[in-house]
Parts: sequence; C-alpha cells; structure tokens
Amino acid sequence: MALLIVAILIAGTALGLVSNTLSPIVSRDIAQVDPNITLTVTGLPSTASAGDVFNVLAKLHNNANRPVPAVLRFEVRNPMGIDFDEITVYAQCGAEARVSSKTLSYYIGWHGPLLAPNGTQFPIGTTVGHVETTLGAQAHWPVVLREIQERDPSGYEALIDPGFNASAGVRVTFSEALKVLYYYGMVRTSDDRNPNPSGWTLIVPFSATLVATGGASQYGFLLEISPGAKGSYEFEFWAELPDRYGLPNHEWRCGPL
Repeated sequence: MALLIVAILIAGTALGLVSNTLSPIVSRDIAQVDPNITLTVTGLPSTASAGDVFNVLAKLHNNANRPVPAVLRFEVRNPMGIDFDEITVYAQCGAEARVSSKTLSYYIGWHGPLLAPNGTQFPIGTTVGHVETTLGAQAHWPVVLREIQERDPSGYEALIDPGFNASAGVRVTFSEALKVLYYYGMVRTSDDRNPNPSGWTLIVPFSATLVATGGASQYGFLLEISPGAKGSYEFEFWAELPDRYGLPNHEWRCGPL
C-alpha cells in the first residue's frame, strides 16, 4: 500500500511539471473601429442676426454592422443667459430642457430612428420580407429585441410580447424583423391581421444614413433665433442611444420646442 501511494504522488508531480495548461495560448489583436455613429451637421452659419431661421441638417451614419437606434442631442449656450423663448426648434418630435441659466438642452427623436446596418439602405415602400431576406443574419434582430426589452419594458410588452397594443398580425407573426420595425413605427399594411412580413411595407427609410428630424422627412429641422435675442450662441451636437425608457427624462412633444 505504501508503494502505491508513493507512485501516485510521483506521477502527479511529473504531470504538473509537464504542463499546467490544456491548450496553447491563443492571442488576437483587434484594430480599433470607428464610433457607432458618425454625425455631420450643416446649416448653422458662423454669424447670424436676431430673427434668423435656419434649416439644420444633422446626418447620422451607422458604422456598425447591425441595426442601431440613435437620437440627436444638442445644447445651446449663451454666456449672457438664455430663456426657452430665445430658441425655437421645429422638429416633428423631441424635448427641451434647461441645463443651467446659460444652457438649454434638446432631444430630437423618440426611440430612434433605427439605423440599418452599415452600407445598407431600404427606401419607403420596401416590404419587410425583402428587408428580412436581404439582411439575413446581419440584422441581429434578437439582439435588437433584447435591447428594446431592457430599455423600454412597458413598450416591449405593449408592442412585441404579448403585444396587447399591437395589431393582430404583429402579435402572431414569427418575423422578428416585423416586430422590431413595427415597434419603431416604420411600417404599415392594408390588413393589420396579416402576420406575413411581405404584406408590410416601410413608411420611412430604413437606411444606414438618415437625417435627424424626429420623423420621416429627410429635410432636417428648422431652428429660429428669437427677434429679441441678444448675445452669442454656441451649439454642440452629438448622437446617443435612446434613454432607458425610450424617452428623455422630461416631457417630450411633437411640434415647436
């Protein structure tokens, strides 16, 4: 018995000396990639007069190889102080809030828009079935659905699962693309009982590049400086994911902000 114990100890020691790993080390370097969204803004001049109205084009481009929702955020600062009535933004949907006595914050959009994977574009009138077939696995619909559920649980329950506020077709469809695009308000049909994604069409573009308006327009939004405005204004723009609940942390509305 003593000899057997010794043999086991020696064998165990020898095994440890040979190797303490089960596979060779694998190393991979991944090059840094661009941020998810590229934002370009045109339409704001370097000088202006009180009462001027500008057509602002804020173009968002999705660099990710999967659908990404994004909203446009910007702040307006006047060192002399700023009131809500000094700046009016004519966007389809959004929100306005005070950051300080010198800064106002704006939120253009609601849940999105939902931007298509990089390099893809589907115009108004495209069927959801065509979108689904063309994108295939690149669409990552299950990931998008999970993000909706985490960020907007009440909206997820209402429009996706169990879908008690959705159409009958969306409730029973097996098409994840239809559920996602319906949630973002991007589709319509002549028969809302139809679960077939080929029976639903886009009412807004599903594209990697969109102009932020809070709606379907590609003409941007209008921004007015009050006729009684004084001082100078500094604008800062950026794109970000929607808030956790798909809404800003303050009241949003459609129309002039």
